[in-house]
Amino acid sequence: MHAGLAAGAALAALPVILHLFMRPTPKKIIFPALRLIRERQKRDKRSLKVRNWLLLLARMLLLAFMALALARPRLSSQTVLGDEEVPTALGLVFDTSLSMGYKERDKTRLGEAKERALEILRKTPETSQVFVVDAAEPGVPAGLPPAAARKRVESLALRASKRTLNAAVGLAYTAVSECERPRREVYVLTDLARSAWDVAKPAEGLEKVKLDPKAPIATFVLRLSPKEVRDVAVCEAGPSVATPIRGEPLEIHARLRAQGPAATRVVELVLDGRKREQKTVEIPADGEVGVTFITPKLDEETSLHQGEVRLTGEPDPLEVDDVAYFSFQTRPAIRVLVLSDLAVDSEFVAAALDPDPATLKPGRPRLMRVERATLAQLPDLERAGLSAFGAIYVVNAARLDEADWGRLNVYVREGGGLIVAVGDRADAENYNGPAAAALLPATLKEKKTAVPETTFGKPVDNTQPLFALGGRELEAVLAATPVYKYWTIKPSESARTLLPFADGAPALLERTFKGGRNGRVLLWTTPLARRVDRASPAAWNDFPFYWGFLALQLETVPYLLGAHGEKLDFDAGDDVLVPIDPTQRLKNYLVRGPENNAGDRLSPAADSDALHIVAPQQIGNWTVTGSGDAGVKQTLGFSLNPPERESRLAAMAETDLDNVFGKGDYMLAEDAVSFNHAKALSRLGRELFPYLMFLILIIVTLESVLANRFYREPSGAAVATAAGTPTRLPTAAAVEA
Repeated sequence: MHAGLAAGAALAALPVILHLFMRPTPKKIIFPALRLIRERQKRDKRSLKVRNWLLLLARMLLLAFMALALARPRLSSQTVLGDEEVPTALGLVFDTSLSMGYKERDKTRLGEAKERALEILRKTPETSQVFVVDAAEPGVPAGLPPAAARKRVESLALRASKRTLNAAVGLAYTAVSECERPRREVYVLTDLARSAWDVAKPAEGLEKVKLDPKAPIATFVLRLSPKEVRDVAVCEAGPSVATPIRGEPLEIHARLRAQGPAATRVVELVLDGRKREQKTVEIPADGEVGVTFITPKLDEETSLHQGEVRLTGEPDPLEVDDVAYFSFQTRPAIRVLVLSDLAVDSEFVAAALDPDPATLKPGRPRLMRVERATLAQLPDLERAGLSAFGAIYVVNAARLDEADWGRLNVYVREGGGLIVAVGDRADAENYNGPAAAALLPATLKEKKTAVPETTFGKPVDNTQPLFALGGRELEAVLAATPVYKYWTIKPSESARTLLPFADGAPALLERTFKGGRNGRVLLWTTPLARRVDRASPAAWNDFPFYWGFLALQLETVPYLLGAHGEKLDFDAGDDVLVPIDPTQRLKNYLVRGPENNAGDRLSPAADSDALHIVAPQQIGNWTVTGSGDAGVKQTLGFSLNPPERESRLAAMAETDLDNVFGKGDYMLAEDAVSFNHAKALSRLGRELFPYLMFLILIIVTLESVLANRFYREPSGAAVATAAGTPTRLPTAAAVEA
C-alpha cells in the first residue's frame, strides 16, 4: 500500500555497517602460558565466526521485515485501481425464483437482495456500467448508469421460471466481459436453493471468462438463505379420478409437506368459490402427509369446476406454497356396451368398469354405466343409436355377420372406440373377412398353446396413457399374469403393438382412424374372461384374477374417448394447452387471470385441438370463455401453481458452489461484515501485515536467544599455569577485548 516505505528494507545493511566501522581494536596484553590461550582462541574463533553470522542475519531480517510491515504489502491486489472511485463494469444477478419470497422479520429474500444491491450501487461511480440480470428473463441485458440501474432493481418481482441461474450468471459474464471498464465485478444475490441451479454444471461462459486476457472478473456470491428453514407447503391438490362425473360426489386429494420442525395446520377445501370442508392435520418434521376431502354431489348443470386447498391459521414464512389450485371438467357417466355370446364372457369386463355402487368408497363416483347384450341384439341397439356409447366391447364372440361388422365400422369411423377380445369361440375365417379386415388391426392365423405357460411382457411405450395407472407396479403384475393360449396374428400395416407377451407375440394391438374425432380399435389376442376349470377349452388365461386387468380396463375407455386425464393444472411459467372439443370449435376465446382483468383474446387455428397460451405467470385459477356465431358460448379453464421445486429450500453445499463457479474463483458472503471483507479482499488483496508481525516476533525472540547464548559468560575452565598451579582463564571474547 505504501511503496515508499518498502525502501526501508535497505536498513537491513545497518548491522553490517556498524560491524565494519565500529569494530573495536583488540589490546595486546603479555600473559604467561600464551601457547595454551592461543590454542583455545583458535578453536573459539572457528565457532564464533559461524555464530556471529547467524546473529547478524537475524538482525538484518528483523530490520527488513519491520520496513516491509510498515509498507503494508498485499497479495492479489488491485490497489493500482484504488478502492471506491473506479469506473466499473458491474453485473448484478438476481435470483427472482419464488423461493426468494421466503420472509424473515417482515422482509423477503428478494427485498434483502434489493437492499444489498442498492447499497452497492450507492458506492459505484456514475461512470460505471451496470448490467441487471433477472434470472427469469433471457437475453444479455443492456448496460445502465447506476441511477437507471437503481430503478431497474426496485422494479424486480418474483417470477416462476424454468431457466437455471447457471444461465443467468453466464449472461452477466458475457455483458461484463464485453464492457471496457478498468474494474469488472459480478454479484450474485440468491438464497442458493439447489432447485434454482444445475449443480452438476459450471456457470455458462465460465471457461471463456477464465481465459479472458483482460482484467479478471471478480465473482461475489451473496447468500441470503434463512438460517433455519421452516415451511409448510400444499404440494398438490386435485380430484382422485381423471374424469369426474356430473351429479356425483368426488374425492379431492392433497399432499402436504413440512420442512423443518413438525407442524399442526388447519387445511381448507374451497370449491367453486365456497368453503366445503376443513381439517386439522399433523405433519411430521421434514415429512409429508396426505389429506382427503369429499365434496357434495357436483352440480349437473356445470361442467367446469375450480377450487383450492389452502393452509390457514399460523402465518408461514413462504406464503406462495400455502395454496394449491386445481381445475377439472365433469362429464356424464360414460355408457359402455359389452357384447358376447355367453354371459360369463362379459361379466369380468362389466364388473371392472361398473362395480356395484355398494362396494364403492364415499366420494368414488361411478365413472361408467355398462350395458350387456348378445350379438343378436346389436341391430336393435343400432336403431337406438350406437353413438350414445363411449366404447363397445366384443368379447370372445364366435361370428359377426357382414351387417354387424358394417355397423361397428361406421361407429368407429364416427369417432367411437371398439375393443375386440378373441378366444376359443372366434371363427378365424369370419374375423379375416373383408368387412372385418377393414376394421381390425390384424388377421387371425391360429390358436397357440403356450408351453410352458407365458405371461404378458413389458409395454412397448410406458408413456402410453393405457398404462398410466400403476406404472412399474403394473409391469410387475403383468409379468406375473399367466397366459395359457392366444391367437397368433398378422398385423396390418396401420396397426401398432402396445403390449406383447413375454415370448414376443403381440397381446394388444391398436388401429386408429383419422376424422373429426379419431376412432380407435383395440384387439386383444387372448380373451378378457376367465374360467375356473383349467380343463375348459375357454380357459386361456387368469388375467381377470389380477389387478392389472382392472387397471387396464379403467384406462381403456377414457383413452378411446380421447378424454384420458385432460390436464388442466400447470406450473406457472409453462406454456398451457387447454383442450378444445373438436365438435365445438369456436372462433374467439377470452383468457382471464385470477384477478379477472381485461384478459387476452386468442383465435386458434381451425384444425387445432387445443388453445395455446404462452407462459402465463399469475398463480391461481384462470377462465377461458369461448364465443361463436349465434351467441354460442363455452366456458373452459385451467389452474396455475408454483413449481413444486420452488418450495424445496435445501441449500447448495460448498462442493456445489465449487462446481458452478470453480474452486477458489468466487467469494461467498452471508452478511454485511463478510461481504465488506470479501470486497476488500478482492479489490485490495490479502494484507500481509499480521503475518510479517508474527515473523518479526519470531526473529526478535531468535535474536535474543542467539545473543544470550553466544555472548554469555561461561563458568570458566581450569588450566595449568607455568607455575603448575591451577588458575581460571578468561573467555576468548575477553581476551579479544
